[in-house]
Amino acid sequence: MYYNYYQTNQQEYDECLTKGVCSINPSLTSLQEVILLSLKELAFYLFRLKELGVRNEKIKETFIDALSGIVTDAEYSQEQFNNTMTTIHDELNQAKLLYINLCEKNTLDFKSFKSHFKHQKNLDIATAMKKGEKYFLKKNTFFTPEQKNLFDIMLLLVKSVCIKIIELRSLGGDYEEPYYALLSILSKMNFGDFTDELAKQEIKNFIDVYYELAKLVHYTQIKLFGEISQVEVSFSTRPGKAIMVSGSDLKELEMVLETTAGRGIDVYTHGSEMLMAHTFPKFRAYSHLIGHFGTGMDNCLIDFATFPGAILMTKHALQKIEYLYRGRLFTTDLIAPRGVVKLSKTNFEPLIQSTLSAKGFSKGQQRPPLKVGFTEQEVLKKVNNVLDKMEKGEIQHIYVVGLLNYANEYKVYFDKFFDLVPKNCFVFSLSQDKSGENIYHIKSFYEYSLVYRIFKEMKKRKPLNEFNMSVFLTKCDKHTIANVLNLKNMGIKNIYMCKCPPALVNPTLIESLKTLFGIKQFSNPEEDIKMTLAED
Repeated sequence: MYYNYYQTNQQEYDECLTKGVCSINPSLTSLQEVILLSLKELAFYLFRLKELGVRNEKIKETFIDALSGIVTDAEYSQEQFNNTMTTIHDELNQAKLLYINLCEKNTLDFKSFKSHFKHQKNLDIATAMKKGEKYFLKKNTFFTPEQKNLFDIMLLLVKSVCIKIIELRSLGGDYEEPYYALLSILSKMNFGDFTDELAKQEIKNFIDVYYELAKLVHYTQIKLFGEISQVEVSFSTRPGKAIMVSGSDLKELEMVLETTAGRGIDVYTHGSEMLMAHTFPKFRAYSHLIGHFGTGMDNCLIDFATFPGAILMTKHALQKIEYLYRGRLFTTDLIAPRGVVKLSKTNFEPLIQSTLSAKGFSKGQQRPPLKVGFTEQEVLKKVNNVLDKMEKGEIQHIYVVGLLNYANEYKVYFDKFFDLVPKNCFVFSLSQDKSGENIYHIKSFYEYSLVYRIFKEMKKRKPLNEFNMSVFLTKCDKHTIANVLNLKNMGIKNIYMCKCPPALVNPTLIESLKTLFGIKQFSNPEEDIKMTLAED
């Protein structure tokens, strides 16, 4: 599960900063090495079979489910680990045997993937960790520092695409093409065959896969739930039994709403991604979707602890929250954390019964509402108005600030940034709630697709690399690297990043982004604005 974003200050680095090799627990990293190596070998043979015209829907589901454990940093029990590894290797043996037979039948050269250790039945986690650590150290010795960072970038892109595939799968969409692109890049991530040139080309190709997949997810949501529009979302609560749905899976929110209809249970959303559900007409049709609860993912520990009902966690980043709320946390994910009840997607009754037995809200509390969402045509009209002024020389530079709300530690930075932007420049703000003659705030929150729609509109005038434009990424998330590289690939010259917590992005990776792709980091508002204008 890509559970709630880390509550730590985004600039509060840990031992990963000095060691330069970890973003999660080293023991879990070693375990993931074992699983990932097996998945890369399976990907190699599945992709070869695809080239020979052989496809298998069952293996596709199995592969994505197994990879999702790495994406979500799942903490495996011995049984879960054995089940995962046994399933992967059963499929691997069948795929490899079928590939060999087809090569012999058609007199083709057989290509093999170098396996670094053999699978053992009932391999215990401690032994697997030792094997993973040994492979990890061998890989690090083999790679140059630049190659290691390129490999890590490829892995982060794999994770972003896997997340989008899972989202699309939940929505019932077809993900055949991105799935095979995923197999292709994984099959080439064997360090014995790894080169800088290969990695850079694969990264460039795979960025396009992520972009197309992200668009597909967005338009599938619109098809299922209706066009996004601006609405006022209630942050108040009312007396009664309640369920909170946190994370990003809109389909699961819909299933909860359908299951609880007419049962006297109120439903609240939680987190930036789920907040956007209120902008879709399909969800506004449910009268018991009362509003949004809490102050956001950065404070999920407090939000979860103070919510007096059951909570469905639908895809967020693993946190040690189960101890605070044991017995009232639920998920449909393949591997549930300790203390979290695993649900079937066809049976939400345990969630409902937990809600009915909880105390619920006794009085309710009034809080100010928040306007969320946008009307795409209004945004594009404003974009074209700005572009007209730019062509007339009235606007010198365009700033796009956001993609996400800024992290709390950047409030001072952006308060000053917006005050210092020259009057002959224009800002599209997707983070700071500030408007003015040369500032246009869009309440998009977690809606990535809008900024790409803006750039698509701009490209109708001329290539993006010909615009005097800078993009400031104000907060890190699980798709930060994919979005940074995609923006660069689209031709945007000036991209500035905030500092990311090591749990999301290894600090050494940021240095590679600066060197390899010309990405910059925030310094101070005066210097950053001065630098962007000097490059015009």
